[in-house]
Amino acid sequence: MHPLRERACDDLLENPLLRTPPPEPEKPKPPRIRKPRVFKLPPRFPLLSIEFYNKWCNHQKELQMSKHKVDDSSPELFPELYLKPRRLDYYARQVEENMIVNKELIKKINLIQRTGGFVDCWLRPKPTDTYNKLLCQQRQRVLDTMHLENLYIYSRLLIARSEQLLTKELDEAWKDTKHKLILGASLPFILFKVEKIDRGIRDPAFDKPPHVNRTKVSMEIWVRGGSKMGKVTIELFTDLVPKTCQLFLNLIKGDAQGHAYMGCRFFRVVPDLYCRGGDVTKDNGFGFYIPETATEPMTPESFRLKHTVPGVLSMVVTSDNEVPGQFNIIFKPLPQFDNKHVVFGRIIAGPTQTLERISALGLPLGTTSSDCIIRTCGWFKRNGQYREGNPNTIKFPPRRKN
Repeated sequence: MHPLRERACDDLLENPLLRTPPPEPEKPKPPRIRKPRVFKLPPRFPLLSIEFYNKWCNHQKELQMSKHKVDDSSPELFPELYLKPRRLDYYARQVEENMIVNKELIKKINLIQRTGGFVDCWLRPKPTDTYNKLLCQQRQRVLDTMHLENLYIYSRLLIARSEQLLTKELDEAWKDTKHKLILGASLPFILFKVEKIDRGIRDPAFDKPPHVNRTKVSMEIWVRGGSKMGKVTIELFTDLVPKTCQLFLNLIKGDAQGHAYMGCRFFRVVPDLYCRGGDVTKDNGFGFYIPETATEPMTPESFRLKHTVPGVLSMVVTSDNEVPGQFNIIFKPLPQFDNKHVVFGRIIAGPTQTLERISALGLPLGTTSSDCIIRTCGWFKRNGQYREGNPNTIKFPPRRKN
């Protein structure tokens, strides 16, 4: 540092304002005053003598002045509880084997650290001509194996086929699609109505009780020669009307004589009221189905359930009090059907527009502008597996064209 700057720094440090203040004198600590210990002593009862009371008080003082003791010594070791003498030899052999393996690993690590790895030219003794020939043969075998694998992959590539359809297949598909378009264009144009069926109505009588397994079936409804209208799932009240549900399920599956719901149509559709179908013998509403195991027609089982909710299915009952195997699907609550037809199920899933589309096909007199058919149907097992039923093979009588 420059002498002038050093002198200026010394003058600045000697300024009295920068001096350290003297230390404050230490204050003497106040003497510690020991407070007399206060014991909690019970008052003396008049019946107790003074001598006994004094002994009792001394005993209480001793208890309150006593200090607790904690045993922090280690617990006593019992080796026979932790080490089984019969397995000591096994443990010793295992430790020895581990030591040998560790020694070999240490040797290899040491060798790698010193030499930098294993190289063919460091082998001792030096490889001979025979060794070189064998090494060349081994490498040639590896190359031959790789060549065979490459040929196999090349052959797979030659016969591989793209997931995209070929032009020929696309042309065939377009012919089929074109035929369907022409067929659909020849059918009358149907404009579905905009009214919506109220699906929010509930009836507690249809709720499933706990620990009861109800059978479920599925129906896919189409316009004949046209488009799909919807696929609905139906819940059968097997715990309330088991015989009626069994008759419906047998026709969903199809019997040995060829009677089944698959392929039948809804021959009566009254707009905004109900539709009727399931005539497995004539497909026009005049047929009558008798199960193959029965000799007489089935009688109605119970009229306890009512037609109170849209989407309810009921088995048709004739004026002679017989069940022909046909069923109704209602679009609105119909109390006029109560005590006349047997309610046995309801629609629980499917597009909400399905019933509206079926209703739109109906005419005021109950006929239909286009045939609405059950294209496929099936049932669900208890494990949830879906099984498709058999189609109807009965030859229906010809119908008069509209």
